[in-house]
Amino acid sequence: MIKINLLSREERRRKVQVKIPQVAIVAVAILAAGGMWGYWYFVKRDVERFRAEIVATQSEIGRNQQVVRMVEQYTRDKKQLQDRLTLVQRLAAAQNSPVHLLDGISQALPDGGWLTGISKVSGRLVIQGYASSHFAVAELMLALQRLKPIMSSVELNFSELALYEGRPVERFEILATLSG
Repeated sequence: MIKINLLSREERRRKVQVKIPQVAIVAVAILAAGGMWGYWYFVKRDVERFRAEIVATQSEIGRNQQVVRMVEQYTRDKKQLQDRLTLVQRLAAAQNSPVHLLDGISQALPDGGWLTGISKVSGRLVIQGYASSHFAVAELMLALQRLKPIMSSVELNFSELALYEGRPVERFEILATLSG
């Protein structure tokens, strides 16, 4: 096979003369290497900054965990103290009625009378004691009836003559119904 080039010599030379100088290739290679080194330097600097931020954040998380533990301990202590305060208030309220009752009985007790027992049986108060006379027993019953917010009714169960240290006295038992 025979090839024939029909182009003129001038046109043939033009295509051949396009040469890239070697200096340009070297410059492009140096610029590319410098660009890659610059990119690597900035990435390395960012990585170091991010690692420092991670360490700082982990340290802050540790401090915040201590604060969270302190807040949880405070909350537990506060709840425990609130429970104790509620218990004390409930006990004080429940204790208030017996204190008023015993105070009222001690103030109602006349001269010449003394108690040998106080008990509570099925919502009723049983008061036992001795008195120097029937009048002292009656005086005690009247004084107990004046304790209306605490007692609703007062009844004499029995009163009998007895000897106490060789002296005649009235032995009595009073039944009182408690309010509430």
